[in-house]
Amino acid sequence: MQRIIDFFRPSGLGFHILIAILVTLLLLVAVNYFMKEFTHHGEEVKMPNYVGKCYSDLQNSTSENFTFEVSRIKIFDESKPDGTVVKQEPLPGEKVKYGRKVTLTITTATPRMVKMPQLAGNITLRQAKHILEDSGLEVGTVVETESDSPGLVLGQYREKTGKPIAAGTEIKQGEKIKLEVGVARRNPVDYGGDGDEYDDTEVDPQIEF
Repeated sequence: MQRIIDFFRPSGLGFHILIAILVTLLLLVAVNYFMKEFTHHGEEVKMPNYVGKCYSDLQNSTSENFTFEVSRIKIFDESKPDGTVVKQEPLPGEKVKYGRKVTLTITTATPRMVKMPQLAGNITLRQAKHILEDSGLEVGTVVETESDSPGLVLGQYREKTGKPIAAGTEIKQGEKIKLEVGVARRNPVDYGGDGDEYDDTEVDPQIEF
């Protein structure tokens, strides 16, 4: 027992070891406290709304508590200045932690060129819409033409000019495409008889939208 008491006397080695341990623990507690105070570690806040703001202003700002990255796909919009935020993730109002990375979708002054997909053939109107959206294009006017292939896309045209557009043609992202879609024939079929014969084949006249 006396040895233990002597070991922890102020002049003993044990005393200095104990002091070192206590100082280390106090430093760790202090560092952890100040980290939480200055970095808001673990604290949640509402995500601000950045839509409509300029990306370069956000990037150069020193008052923002988040880091920003730009989405790979930019939106061509002539009505907005280049670099305007049009979409963000997380959404405005969501509860997030300080320092969270925010993905921004911004506008570009230069339209991205995309290749026109092949739609005319064995593709329904619904399928054509999905393909156009995935390609960065939009569905324009849809016209119906009596055909032996009801429900399928028969032709693809540029909305602005009305001229056919071949698959693989490079056009501006966001351009509208006019589609010609087949519907069931409604007229009698002439078999060379007395004109009283009609095609009584049952065909679903509905187009798949």
